[in-house]
Amino acid sequence: MTNESDSLFGSRRMAAQAPTASAPVPDLARNGDLTPNGQSSVSDSADQGSTTETASVRTMSGSSPGTRPRRAHRHDVDVMRVLAGLTVMVGHSGGVLIGCSEEGSDAWWLGHLAEAVNPWAVPMFFMIAGWAVLAGAPPRTEAKMWDRIIRHLVPLAAWSVIFVLGFNLFDTDEVNVRHDLARSFLEAGRPAFHLWYLYAYIPFILVFGTLVLFWKNQRPWKLAALALLLAGSTVWAPFLLGLIGSEQDAWKWGFATYQVAYFVIGAFIIHHAEELRPPIWSLCLLFAASALGVLWWESQKSYPIENANPLIVGLAVSVILLVSRLRLGERTKKVFTRLASASFGAFLCHVFFLELFFERLYDVDTGPILLVAQYLGFLIAMAAASYALSLTWGKLHLRRILG
Repeated sequence: MTNESDSLFGSRRMAAQAPTASAPVPDLARNGDLTPNGQSSVSDSADQGSTTETASVRTMSGSSPGTRPRRAHRHDVDVMRVLAGLTVMVGHSGGVLIGCSEEGSDAWWLGHLAEAVNPWAVPMFFMIAGWAVLAGAPPRTEAKMWDRIIRHLVPLAAWSVIFVLGFNLFDTDEVNVRHDLARSFLEAGRPAFHLWYLYAYIPFILVFGTLVLFWKNQRPWKLAALALLLAGSTVWAPFLLGLIGSEQDAWKWGFATYQVAYFVIGAFIIHHAEELRPPIWSLCLLFAASALGVLWWESQKSYPIENANPLIVGLAVSVILLVSRLRLGERTKKVFTRLASASFGAFLCHVFFLELFFERLYDVDTGPILLVAQYLGFLIAMAAASYALSLTWGKLHLRRILG
C-alpha cells in the first residue's frame, strides 16, 4: 500500500522527499502517533516533545519494499492545539464576567469582548480530531482505535469524579454527589460543564475510526457493533432509565450534523493548509469581521452563540490558515510540542482555577483599567496553573488517567 492510501485526503509529500524513497516506519506508538485530539501516544515523559521532533521526512538505505515514509511532525497543529486550549480559558473567564455583572456594565462588555474571539476553540478540537483520524495519523488497527477511545474515556470518567467530589469538598458549587456522579454516565453538567464535548468526541472517533479501518480493508466488527449500539442509544437509553425508575432523564452521547462538518472540512483544511495560501491581510480581515459578528450576535441577539453559527467557521478557518504560515525556530517548536502534550490535561482541569480566581476574587464593580488588569492577571494565573499541573502529572506518567 502506498503512502497516498494512508490518508483519505491524499498525501502531503515534503519537498525534501524523493518521489520513490521509502523508509521503515516503527510502530506509531513510538513514532509520534496522534490521538484524535492531537495528543501524542508516546511515553508521557518530560522529553516527550523530542521523541516526535521531526522537521522533515527521512529516508534510509536498505529499507524493505512496500514500507511507508515517516510523516513529518506538524508543528502548526501543536500551535493550534495550544491556542485552542488557551482560547477556551479566555472564553470561559469572559462568560463568568457576563454572568456576574449587570447588562451594559464595563465588566459585561469585557466579558463579551473575551467571548467574541473564543467560539472557534471547541470546534477546533473537532477539526484537529478529524485531521488526526482521517489524514494525520489514521488508525492502523482496531487495537489502536480502542486505545484512542480509552485515552479519552478514562480521563472523562476520572475528571467527572474529581470535579463532583472536589467541588463538594470545597463548597464552591451546590453538588449532589450521588446524583451528579450518576448523571456523569449520561451527560456533562455542573461542575464539570466543559466536559460536554467529550460526549460527542468519543462517539466521533469511534464511528470515523471504524470507517477508516473498513476503508483499509480491515474488519473491525467490535467497533462497528459498539457504533451501532451507540447509534440507537437515544431510544434504548431513556427507555431503560424509565424502566428502572431513574430520576436521570438526559442522554448526551452522540454528535450533531455541524460537528460532522467541522470534523471533515477541518480535516481537509488542516491537511492542505500549506497549499491554501490566501493573503495574510484577508485572513486577518476574516477573523476581525467574524469576531465583530460574534460580538454583535452574543450581545444583541443570543448568548452564548451556537457552535453551528457560520461566524465560527470564519474564525476557525482564519486561525488554521494563519497558524500554518508561521515559521518557528527549533526552540519554539520544542516549547509548543511540550505545551501541546499538556493542553488536553490543562483543558480538563482549568475550571477549578476558573471558579477559584474569577468567580471568587474578581471585582466586577471596579474601574475599567482595573477590570482589564484583573482579567489578564487571573487569566494568566489560571493558564499557568493549569498547564503546570498537567505537565506535572505528565512527568508522573499519569496521562492515561488524567489526560
